[in-house]
Amino acid sequence: MTSFCPKWLFEAACGAAAADFLSHSVDLDTVASSYSKVLEEFYHPISPNQFGEFIGSALQFLDELNAGEAAAPMLIGFSYNRISFEAPNKPRKMRGLLGSSDDPEKNCEYSAVVALKSFKAYIYSLRNNVVEMAPDGWSLGKVDESEVLQKLSKRSLSPLDFL
Repeated sequence: MTSFCPKWLFEAACGAAAADFLSHSVDLDTVASSYSKVLEEFYHPISPNQFGEFIGSALQFLDELNAGEAAAPMLIGFSYNRISFEAPNKPRKMRGLLGSSDDPEKNCEYSAVVALKSFKAYIYSLRNNVVEMAPDGWSLGKVDESEVLQKLSKRSLSPLDFL
């Protein structure tokens, strides 16, 4: 049985990867590979190209908006909202009686294209005060309920790890 990454988690990881790319002096392939490698421990492998495609498209979109220094906080806010909410003002339950929200799914529902659409919807909602930015100091590592997100927060961004 194949186990795919949940759509919301892939999208949150894409937002975090794009924010990392902006915040660190590391090339796109290294960032994409680091996220792909961690998620591969839990789910069916996700090509680093999926992350690279999202990062490139999201940054182009933010450039068109003249986001400037607000770009990284917007990407972090996108990750925060995908993790914390199923829909605007509807909190995500990370743990339930029968499992966790980061449990694998039977079907693949994610892609870089779908993630970009979700990101654009987040930006539209942000501009219309439907959603908010992430709280100051928030990061993936603050989500204690998810082993996947904890591992993503501790991944290595060294290019030497992917040679």
